[in-house]
Amino acid sequence: MKKIKFIAIAGSSAGHILPAIKYLNSLSEIKEPSKILFITNDIGKNYLHKIKNNKINKLIVSSKNKFSFILKIFLKVSLLFLFNRKLILIGFGGFITTPILLISKLFNIIFLSSNKIYIHEQNTIFGLANKINYLIAKNVFISFPKVNIRCKEIFVGNFFLDTNKPRQKLDDKFVNVLLMGGSAGSLELNNKMLEEIKILDRKYIKKTKFFIQIPDVYVDIYKKKYEDLVDNDNFSFFVFENNLNFKEYDFILSRSGSGSINEILYYTNNVFFMPHLISRDQHQKINLNYFSSHNMSLKKFQIPNKKNIISKFYFNSLINPHTIEKIICYTTR
Repeated sequence: MKKIKFIAIAGSSAGHILPAIKYLNSLSEIKEPSKILFITNDIGKNYLHKIKNNKINKLIVSSKNKFSFILKIFLKVSLLFLFNRKLILIGFGGFITTPILLISKLFNIIFLSSNKIYIHEQNTIFGLANKINYLIAKNVFISFPKVNIRCKEIFVGNFFLDTNKPRQKLDDKFVNVLLMGGSAGSLELNNKMLEEIKILDRKYIKKTKFFIQIPDVYVDIYKKKYEDLVDNDNFSFFVFENNLNFKEYDFILSRSGSGSINEILYYTNNVFFMPHLISRDQHQKINLNYFSSHNMSLKKFQIPNKKNIISKFYFNSLINPHTIEKIICYTTR
């Protein structure tokens, strides 16, 4: 068995997995990568290419049946916990985190291990997995400030991909419009965008460029819908872009997931958020309410008919982009 010191766990969605990967990448710059382990599921497997150091260990646990899933986890991590007694674990969210953190806690009790357990919550309210994880965590890193912060909680701000990465340059002769809804919510947002385009004056459409996020499986269907309204040269589709430059857009239509809402509002306020309301706890709506109460995000969904980028300096004092650095300080001290 390899000697492991740090374990990051995340699954279920990019909102959990991407912060974990940034943690892994940053941690590997100051700690031995071969002593770092990332545990994820089938969804996380799609993001492994973003891990910069190939010496970081990866463990993918997959199963469609929850019982066999937990059994696989127990069998795979038990030996790990037997051979490594002073682990530092951090769960970034998703169902996979709970059984692993519970097993670690069990080893602390039975085998007198001294594993330290942390969790990170990126939304204003705790998801189901983190409600359970909270009970056994040493500390909980939260992304939104609270008036009554509990003793375990440490406010660190929200997760950012990379503020220094190269970003796209758009043609400022056009009004540039971005739709960013993620794979789960972009159909509803695309329908909303199409409705707005229908009532937009034709002379303004020629001066507008649309950048539309849509899942691969729906590209052909929605491309035809846009072609009926917009010239071919005026729009482009993408599934995922790593170099979006939010401050270059005159208008953005987006979901209000924690990662999206913070990263967009760090660069611009030319955005209208539509929360995904199907989730059990409606956390996207609650995330948005926090910023709306501080006059952040547009109150009306309307595609501008002229350039909407303000030349004066924009600064959002509600957002701190150094979440991961703060978490690393706490977990490595």
